[in-house]
Amino acid sequence: MSTRTAAQARILLVGGGTAGHVFPGLAVAEALLSRGWQAGWLGRPEGMEKTLVASRGLPYYGLDAGAMVGRGLPGRLKALGTLVRSSFGAARLIKKIDARVVLGTGGFVSAPGILGARMAGRATLLLEPNAAAGVANRWLSRFVTNAAVGFAETGEQLKCPVVVTGVPIRAAFGRPTAPLSRNAARRVVILGGSQGARQLNRLMPRVIAQLRVRYSDLQVLHQVGAQHLEEVQATYGQLELSGPDFQVVRFIEDMAAALAAAHLVVSRAGAVTLAEICAIGRAAALVPLDSAGGHQRQNAQRLAQSGGAVLLETESPSAEDWSRKLEELLADVDQLEAMGRALRGLSNPEAAERVADLVEKGAMGS
Repeated sequence: MSTRTAAQARILLVGGGTAGHVFPGLAVAEALLSRGWQAGWLGRPEGMEKTLVASRGLPYYGLDAGAMVGRGLPGRLKALGTLVRSSFGAARLIKKIDARVVLGTGGFVSAPGILGARMAGRATLLLEPNAAAGVANRWLSRFVTNAAVGFAETGEQLKCPVVVTGVPIRAAFGRPTAPLSRNAARRVVILGGSQGARQLNRLMPRVIAQLRVRYSDLQVLHQVGAQHLEEVQATYGQLELSGPDFQVVRFIEDMAAALAAAHLVVSRAGAVTLAEICAIGRAAALVPLDSAGGHQRQNAQRLAQSGGAVLLETESPSAEDWSRKLEELLADVDQLEAMGRALRGLSNPEAAERVADLVEKGAMGS
């Protein structure tokens, strides 16, 4: 697409609920903005996506939406009424801002955005970074032209043509990463996703307390989610893990910098988080969420097979078992660096540009 044409083109991204539904879309927006496009985001009026998008300076539009899965008949009927009303509202907005393409990034708020785009006669695409497609994207795939997917097997779950692009990551994850220091304090970053992870939040403080016996200068950055902050802070305090070396935060704003500073990352195994870890190239100990349709365990096994990650026991885990495994990893910086190189070899830094290419093709066909 020519620069002149791109300058007149606008994409509206729609999705939210978790950071995994937002960050890949922001990566695509970054790629399109660099090509001269304009971009905006459609999400829930007070959803967590509003804060993430606003911090990137993109226009944000609020839209009511409700989940219909796992609710009784009255709840589903109410959500259906909201869907119809919001779809008409999305169609009006899309025409008003003259969005040429609407890209759904996941979450139930994507539904009225995609349906509204169809009503407005605009090109519609989906972005699905996970090996197992989300409920909203599986349903919406009936109404879109194409879907950009992170993994080939995802295409079997969708009702539209798919293009395997890899998982889009933000430009910040493309910065060069310095080698690990052998003299610096060991630094562990713990990630439970943007909403936090109860298993990690409850067990990891005890694991860290045991690791500190071996590494007196251990440093920890633990992302716990907004709902768990006070509880986890209290646990760290009870274990006498306090001060600047033990940071417990709701959300890590500069994830690229946090990962680059880590010797080891302990994390859930969502596709977006793993793509970011691979791009930075840091060794990982993974705790897949087995209730997430099985896709987190598949994600984790891919990384483990590369030699860049280990899986921690998730069935009746103990702090002793986890701390013993992590102590073995932290003891060998050469091994940690080798693991990081293995993961970097799995990264797909061109994924955002590939999705941007797909968006531009969709715009030309709209």
